[in-house]
Amino acid sequence: MSKNLNFKTAEEYAAAHEKFFESHPEAPLAKDVDCLNLIMRREYAEQILAGTKKLEFRAYSDFYVKRLIDPDVADYIGAHIDDDEVVVFCNDIRQVKKIHFHNYNNSWFLDIECDYNDAFSITKKDVVYLQERYDCHDFDADLERFEKANVEKRPWLFYFVCGKVLDTNLEVKPKEDEFVELCGGKIIKEPVMDEITANNEDGLRILQMRVRKGDFNSIVKGETVIFTKDITPKNLSTFFLTNEDGTVKEVNGIGQFKPYDAIQFLNGENSYTCMIDNADVVIRDEEDANLIPYSELEDEDLDYTDGLIAYSLGEIVKQ
Repeated sequence: MSKNLNFKTAEEYAAAHEKFFESHPEAPLAKDVDCLNLIMRREYAEQILAGTKKLEFRAYSDFYVKRLIDPDVADYIGAHIDDDEVVVFCNDIRQVKKIHFHNYNNSWFLDIECDYNDAFSITKKDVVYLQERYDCHDFDADLERFEKANVEKRPWLFYFVCGKVLDTNLEVKPKEDEFVELCGGKIIKEPVMDEITANNEDGLRILQMRVRKGDFNSIVKGETVIFTKDITPKNLSTFFLTNEDGTVKEVNGIGQFKPYDAIQFLNGENSYTCMIDNADVVIRDEEDANLIPYSELEDEDLDYTDGLIAYSLGEIVKQ
């Protein structure tokens, strides 16, 4: 029997939500996450401290799905997928109580309350919601690009609403005579990044990558938001700053990426250039082929060439 599931106010929804679980005692509730550990660049943590960063995002990947989706609730929803009330009132996303942000070697940390967390897709409805509710415009350019290209399959992400700061060993700003390095957020006295000469008229430092036609088309359509490539001894110096002996240059155990601003994808005579929002190293799980951030692993025998370079693709520069 069809029921009216259109709610004009939050109070109406809350009352219907309570009534649903009273009449469905077998329906499971997602278990909370007491504390979620997340790697973060220092500059973003400082933005949270300064009150200018309200939301944090993570890809809707298998790695985070395992941590944030309650399997019992997901199975229950799947078994009652034709029941509109179940779909509306059962939420399989585990609510996070606290987030522990830190860098690769835990030299700094930031603990905050998580006021709310959920998932969204880069669709007009969801992006407008983030704009109106949280004054968040991080995905405006992505939405415009997807709408213009008529992309049907949009990427999903998790978002976390940053709440009260609980504890930290960070200052809001680094001291004047110190330098904040690119990867990991550790403050050091001297910069270690070599200069990479800008190689276009806009002053951008661009990495050029040749890709197959299928991969190129997927990037242009916006279907690929994270580009990965195997790291090998031959291309190590393409992605990292290296020492004279060819090893990756590190600061406090943190590998130093070459500070590219953008990446140019080439296929035949076709070219597509977009900004790089973030760079990371990931490891492919041997059991289920999921991608796991290098920093989340504790295997001392792992080498950079065991992983893949992962670039988060941003706003288009030139096509």
